Amino acid sequence: MAQATSVRFDDETSKLLTVYAQAHGISKSDYIKQVVSQSLEDWLDIQAADEAYQSWKADKFETKSWQETLTELGLDHE
Repeated sequence: MAQATSVRFDDETSKLLTVYAQAHGISKSDYIKQVVSQSLEDWLDIQAADEAYQSWKADKFETKSWQETLTELGLDHE
């Protein structure tokens, strides 16, 4: 279920938001939702990358060949 959230902008930001939304034919609300959604997706990507890096670091930066990776994933059959 969607949940409403209120945001207050200073006058300059509000004017810019209005101009941007009008120029792109979208509502201010839709633009804000798009920007927040993209920002959160980026943040999740950064978290996943950091987790993968920390795991790789814990493994002393061990690397595997393409064939080893395929075998580990059970995809080495042809």
